[in-house]
Amino acid sequence: MRKSKRMTVLAALLLSFLCFPMKDVWAASNGTEVPLTVKQSFEVKNPAKEMDFIGNYELRALEADAPMPEDVKKESYTFSLKGEQAETVITFRYEHAGIYHYQLVQTTEEKEYYHYDKSCYDITVYVENGENGALIPKVTAQKEDGKKYGELEFQNTYDGKKEEASKPSKPNNTEKPSKPSKPIKTGDTANAAMYVFMAVGAFLLMTMLGLMKQSNRKKQ
Repeated sequence: MRKSKRMTVLAALLLSFLCFPMKDVWAASNGTEVPLTVKQSFEVKNPAKEMDFIGNYELRALEADAPMPEDVKKESYTFSLKGEQAETVITFRYEHAGIYHYQLVQTTEEKEYYHYDKSCYDITVYVENGENGALIPKVTAQKEDGKKYGELEFQNTYDGKKEEASKPSKPNNTEKPSKPSKPIKTGDTANAAMYVFMAVGAFLLMTMLGLMKQSNRKKQ
């Protein structure tokens, strides 16, 4: 009897040992997903007909065992955003509790008139064990300034070429200034000259008459 009781107790303990851990492993094997939203924006100054609103980005895992999106096997994941206002969602899947670190940066090459946000986000994902083997994630992100940010956003700027203001046209100095016209003589001046001419003529006529009279007297 004692032997059979011992065997029964051992069997019960073995069964409980096998059943309960399998339950926890099964619950944890479901894993948990963590979405991260990355945004970009462009502030446009002096817009042009053609502008390039494409931004390139890179997400780096700082631990070898840190899960990466879309089953990426490498330690870095690159993607692009296109548009003056654009965003994308990156999904991570975690199967085990732990602390995972990442860095997110913009890798867009510098171009004239474009200024790209070169901030570096340090992202930490905390995955804790919850009840019944569930995994509970928590995400924090901060920049070099040490402040924590609720959004992963890169703010770029396009500052195009300013158009030169049209200058006022200068007056044409090639034309010669017109000479002032000569003053017009009035009728009073013409009448005065005529009177002088008549007076001189009368004086000459009287002189000639006087000389003729004198010559006639001498002949008599």
